Amino acid sequence: MVFIVFLWIVILGIMVLVYVTFPLFGRSGIFPEADPTEARMQTLSLEREQSYSALVDLDEDYESGKLSENDYKELRDALLQETADIVSQLEADSQLETAAKTDVEAEIERYKQQKSG
Repeated sequence: MVFIVFLWIVILGIMVLVYVTFPLFGRSGIFPEADPTEARMQTLSLEREQSYSALVDLDEDYESGKLSENDYKELRDALLQETADIVSQLEADSQLETAAKTDVEAEIERYKQQKSG
């Protein structure tokens, strides 16, 4: 009787151990190495989207009268500079060989259209 209880405890312990450690064994083995370049690109893309969203929110706040014109211009200039830096980092990391710089204002307008549409 004691042997059967012990056997069940061992079987359940093995099942719990497999369940807990299973996520560690993905399709590519234990702790697959993340591509640092890809991770940086994803981070920069997320930061770009957040900057676009912040610019859209800032525009909406100004249009609704929540911000004075001076505050709006200061905040918008700072956000545009930050967004331009992020976009230029994305371009440099993706090794685009185009001489033309990304027009941040045009991208923001496209983002607004996508968000509203």
